[in-house]
Amino acid sequence: MKFRKMLLISFISIFIFGNLGLHSVIVHAADSLEFREHDDLINILKDGDGENRVFGFTTKNKLTASNTTLRLYVNAIEVDSKDYVVDYANYSITFNKAPDRGAEIHIKYGIIPGFEWEEGANMGFALPEGDGSTRNFPVSLNYTLNSTKQISLSIDLTKVATSRFTFNATTNTVTLSEKQQVPHSGVKVYFYIPKASISSKPSPSEEVIESPSPSPSPTPNKPSEPLVQIPTGERYPGSITIRSGNTITIKLSESASVSGYTSYLMVKNASGQVVRQIKIEPGKTFSFSLRKMGLPTGGYYFYLKSANQSGELSASIPQFVIINHEPTNIQVFIEGEKQVYKQPPTNFKGSVLVPLRGIFESLGADVKWNSSTQTVTAIREGRTIVLTIGSKIAYINGVAVTLSAKPQIINGVTMVPLRFVSEAFGGEVEWHGEAGSVTIFLNKPSIPTSAESEEPASGATKTTESGSSSTSPILNNISKGINTPSDIIFVIDVTASMGEVIDYIKETVKSFVDSVPAGSNFAVITYRDVNIYRNGDYNLKFFDFTQDKDKLKGDLNTLVASGGGDIRESGLEAINLATNKLSEFSSDNAKRIIFITDAPVHESLPLSSFSIKEIADKLKADEIVFDAIAPSDGDAYRQIIQLVKSTPDGVLYDIKDASVLSLNK
Repeated sequence: MKFRKMLLISFISIFIFGNLGLHSVIVHAADSLEFREHDDLINILKDGDGENRVFGFTTKNKLTASNTTLRLYVNAIEVDSKDYVVDYANYSITFNKAPDRGAEIHIKYGIIPGFEWEEGANMGFALPEGDGSTRNFPVSLNYTLNSTKQISLSIDLTKVATSRFTFNATTNTVTLSEKQQVPHSGVKVYFYIPKASISSKPSPSEEVIESPSPSPSPTPNKPSEPLVQIPTGERYPGSITIRSGNTITIKLSESASVSGYTSYLMVKNASGQVVRQIKIEPGKTFSFSLRKMGLPTGGYYFYLKSANQSGELSASIPQFVIINHEPTNIQVFIEGEKQVYKQPPTNFKGSVLVPLRGIFESLGADVKWNSSTQTVTAIREGRTIVLTIGSKIAYINGVAVTLSAKPQIINGVTMVPLRFVSEAFGGEVEWHGEAGSVTIFLNKPSIPTSAESEEPASGATKTTESGSSSTSPILNNISKGINTPSDIIFVIDVTASMGEVIDYIKETVKSFVDSVPAGSNFAVITYRDVNIYRNGDYNLKFFDFTQDKDKLKGDLNTLVASGGGDIRESGLEAINLATNKLSEFSSDNAKRIIFITDAPVHESLPLSSFSIKEIADKLKADEIVFDAIAPSDGDAYRQIIQLVKSTPDGVLYDIKDASVLSLNK
């Protein structure tokens, strides 16, 4: 009965810790016991007696071959589907061979999109999984409701505040507000309705309520979940100003100082990739030279944001900023992209001239040159422009206009006035004197500020206060102790609060692997939130071993820190997986784990299947060196230092030293 006891203990733990978002439901019957475990429902059947091949099970949920996936286990080992038959109509299972006497038997069926089930006083509905962009989720609801009070929503087993979603009972649609982060691809979304609110199945003549009733006010003894308190968009309480001498001034109001939120200056390149992330303290004003950011000449999008661990964020509207280290050399940016011309742009009596063919092609126009008349004709989206070398008269769809400067030939290249050409095709042109640059936008871009959009650019660097790019002090210190080829796994917490450290790892991994002896192999394991056994696998992601440095860097560049919330996090599951992968990997190399987190690891069910001592003993037995980049004090330190000390060479480094540049020093 060992497995039966384990399941019951697990069930009791889940029931006790139900406030963590892990729901359970019990169905008592003569032949079975059923309860919820994360994204599955588990039904325990009678034990085998050595003779019986047919086992019935009882459930209040309607199961079919199409609305769920049913799996059978004997003594905790999954049975091959060829060795049994499921009768969904009669809720029974027939074995090809009778299970042994005392064999513990249970079935597990997944809660997949479209599935409906009873859970205590509620009916649960599995909505379509997240895809990283959808905010509207249809509910397959076949009931008439008499009220929408006490409805609830969970995303990845975390309850969503009622202020962050609405339910339209006319269209049976759940809509997430802008305050709620969009569920990532594959994330489970569950909707709950109290059974007391269900009156009957609808008929064509019945009316369905059109709007939800307001949620009840919280009682004094049960405070409501905090709401996002920082306005976003134009109302965001901060500003960015570029002044003479290419000095940037950042003002962030004290109103952005909300518990649990951290504020940053974000910088993206023209491709929308993050190249700088600088921590900002609310209530202060900061001014510094753009040159100190260590960015090459180019166009960038700057914005301020405040984010919490749940992935909720508020942000200012991104603004386009030009950095030109040689302002005497005129730069041209079209749709944010720097243009490179055979003949450099020229300032001719206050008018910027650019190569004719280069500018027209950059604007997407078709160009025709008539050498006999020295006339150029450009056509774009139904608009025709005609210019003649040496003449200030040009034509737009046959209408004559006077130019500020004549088109002319310089060094054998035909040059035309930039402003006229761009504005003639509907572009917005702006001259930036301090940067010696011109920007042209035919269509103002929409620059996303979500966490998903903030993938760092390849080769992005961290900026020091002196303006030089930093190296990787922590990883370099670790690599100094690696004198022989090693198999190394980075185990990385990718919860939203780890955004700074994820970028740090991405930017420094190349220098780290370059300093490690040849023949070393590298792998990555990421985890987010509580990673207990789900759907037959741990909720972890493993990037396989490689000696290819570019592949490793590419794997790390895909990581985005997001999600999480106030659920406890456990890295023990991830560390255990790393030890298993190192043991399975056929190599005579030394073995090492580099663990990166900003939170305690927690231990024991329902948060983890392991204790710290068990993992420490495993590291010691397998002779795996364990380094950590983690908090240097508090509960996290007291837990993780035990793992570090499991082998003689392990070291714990303060995660504060791995954060992005702070302007608050």
